Amino acid sequence: MAQVILLGTGAAWSGPDRENTFMLVRGETTNLLIDCGGSPTQRLAQVGVMPDEIDHIILTHNHPDHIYGLPLLLLNAWMAGRKASILIYGLAGTIRSVRKLLQAMEFKTLPNFTPIKYHTVIPNSITALPPIGEFDVSAAPTRHYVPTMALCITERATGKRFAYSADTSPDKSVVELARDANVFLHEATLLDESSAGHSSAQEAGAQAAAANVGELVLIHVPPNVRPLRWCRAAQETFQGKVRVAKDFDIVNF
Repeated sequence: MAQVILLGTGAAWSGPDRENTFMLVRGETTNLLIDCGGSPTQRLAQVGVMPDEIDHIILTHNHPDHIYGLPLLLLNAWMAGRKASILIYGLAGTIRSVRKLLQAMEFKTLPNFTPIKYHTVIPNSITALPPIGEFDVSAAPTRHYVPTMALCITERATGKRFAYSADTSPDKSVVELARDANVFLHEATLLDESSAGHSSAQEAGAQAAAANVGELVLIHVPPNVRPLRWCRAAQETFQGKVRVAKDFDIVNF
């Protein structure tokens, strides 16, 4: 059974008990990282994964809380002796930011550095990425301050799926991407008010209901999150199971 391990569940301004949102998707043969918050090697070590065991990294957008841990992860993978390429997927602006970030840190001066292969994603509505191990991955654009993509990941052997909204205000493309998913990880930076680039718990519930998903997991939550209040707000619009994610939660799908 495939699983998602939530290495961080906090918003850009997070609290003492939450790292910024990023997660590990684990299959029988594949370790896929979605975004890369702070202390990635330490977080991975807590779930028994070495930095050189990460094969693929998908970056949803280029805001600091979603990519600032990447240089350290790549450095540690090299230090651990990884020779095989690491594949990084992202929108054009995100890939450009990553290249500039590594250039600023002079990674080219490191001898025999781990090869990096970049794959630029161009989502119009729903776009398929190349197969990633035992997973099929689709992306769709979100409504955020910078170009951002939501993701839906399907375990090919079982057909089970989970969707991740990434950072977004309510958007029809995200609903279509998540349609009938077993689990929907949706950001809930706010409780019940609206924002131009983020969603409230109440809006996340409406998105989940429109997508007809099996379970809603609220993620990318603020330091003042009160899980019971956030769940009740989502349940105003969604009748299925709702919970607020915690760091190191495991989501089976």
